[in-house]
Amino acid sequence: MSKKEANPSETPGHLMPMPAVEAPFHRVGVDLLGRFLKSLGGNKWIIVCTDYLTRYAITKSLLSADAPEVSKFMVEKIILNHGAPRTINTDRGQVFQSKLIVEINRLCNADNRMTTAYHPQTNGLTERFNKTLADMLSMYVDVEQRNWDQILPFVTFAYNTARQETTGLTPFYLLHGREAETTLDTIFPYSPDGATQDYLQRLLNQTEE
Repeated sequence: MSKKEANPSETPGHLMPMPAVEAPFHRVGVDLLGRFLKSLGGNKWIIVCTDYLTRYAITKSLLSADAPEVSKFMVEKIILNHGAPRTINTDRGQVFQSKLIVEINRLCNADNRMTTAYHPQTNGLTERFNKTLADMLSMYVDVEQRNWDQILPFVTFAYNTARQETTGLTPFYLLHGREAETTLDTIFPYSPDGATQDYLQRLLNQTEE
């Protein structure tokens, strides 16, 4: 039954107040994107996790997006890297209500907040990132649209190292306390003490030797 066909006698659910976010990955949103055209690597889905404090995003391409794959992502990419979230926002997809995922949430003592038809904004940050991710992938995917899983890590990194309008900072910086270094940063290192002239002079001296 679509939203338009919903029973008018049903009472809309009340919005549950979200707990204050105190630290990175205390509250995250998890969602699935797909089904995509099967990639050269055999993948059809993307799973997304966004941190509500830093806006940092984690993504991974999946073959089937079943409960074992989703649970593996949650354990290896979220819990073992950033600790167990206190709150996990998801939609009401079948996989997020599976016994395996429910058990992981229970063991982590995580509160799983699911969206409702009346309040889909419960996972709004993740939904906005999904749109951004889809737009970025569409810019770089090949003509056959089969290499999207190869591009995924790069566009995710680009998002995490781009300044956000809401914070004025990059998600990477908010999570790690420093900006990400790229190959260019290694070749042309930044002088943190501001002694630009001394640094340039040292480079010139090395060149002359």
